[in-house]
Amino acid sequence: MKVLLRAVLCLSLLVAIAMGTSAYSHAEEIEVVPPVGMKLIPEDLTADFDLSLYSQYIWRGYGLSRDSLVVFPSLTIGYKGFAVNVWSDLDTRFVGSNGDRGKEFKLQETDVTVSYSHTIVPLKLNYTLGWTLYDWKQTRGRVNDPRGIIDDAKTQEVFLSLTLDTILNPTFGVYQEIEAGRASYFQLGVSHSLPVHYKDLSLDLAASISYLDRKGFSNLHDGNVSVGLNIPLNKYLSVKPTVQYSFPLSSSAAREIRDCSYGTNNNFVYGGFVFNLAI
Repeated sequence: MKVLLRAVLCLSLLVAIAMGTSAYSHAEEIEVVPPVGMKLIPEDLTADFDLSLYSQYIWRGYGLSRDSLVVFPSLTIGYKGFAVNVWSDLDTRFVGSNGDRGKEFKLQETDVTVSYSHTIVPLKLNYTLGWTLYDWKQTRGRVNDPRGIIDDAKTQEVFLSLTLDTILNPTFGVYQEIEAGRASYFQLGVSHSLPVHYKDLSLDLAASISYLDRKGFSNLHDGNVSVGLNIPLNKYLSVKPTVQYSFPLSSSAAREIRDCSYGTNNNFVYGGFVFNLAI
């Protein structure tokens, strides 16, 4: 009950911050003008590259790294609502759930996501439909892995995300595993960006709660609160220092997350830097 109250308080705090925000004026944008006649990429085609350096890999409340720097390169190519994303987890000092150390630097996971996004204008509703292929490497001793995997494996997931274009941008996501385990994950989140009156900086706040339904577990699962300072370096490049807190929302989730994580914890304070290049 205490953890559920803590989740409600976190969401309430975010609402209070957003409601108390006063009007603001934008700082002047930093313009980077390409040479005359040159286009970086064709019109309607977008390219976005993220490089995240984090203190820990947390996925849906589970701690999937320990005592190491993790690197997440991510590349997204989009065209008229369609997008393809490739994301990887590079662990600089991998430790499995049983404490065994593997290679000092290990490519632990690679995911591919294909999605389509569109807006229903009269309803101010943004939606995204997608499919994800998860591919992670062999890890000895992961008998309690949250995805039920011991050896090299792949699994697939389909998802639907709905976001209202209004205060706090409430977002509801449904993620359905379709290959291994048939698990369903539901997530409700809010987010808000507060302008900082200095060179177009913004303070990005977000919070979420989730529910997990799979074999052997059906209950409130994990909550997450994050704070990040978005710092534009020029028209295309930005960096965001971020701090996040992940915690279980029920006593059964506390046990399940602890058993499936690398180590003995079920709540995590972690963070790092996200470098973004968008053209």
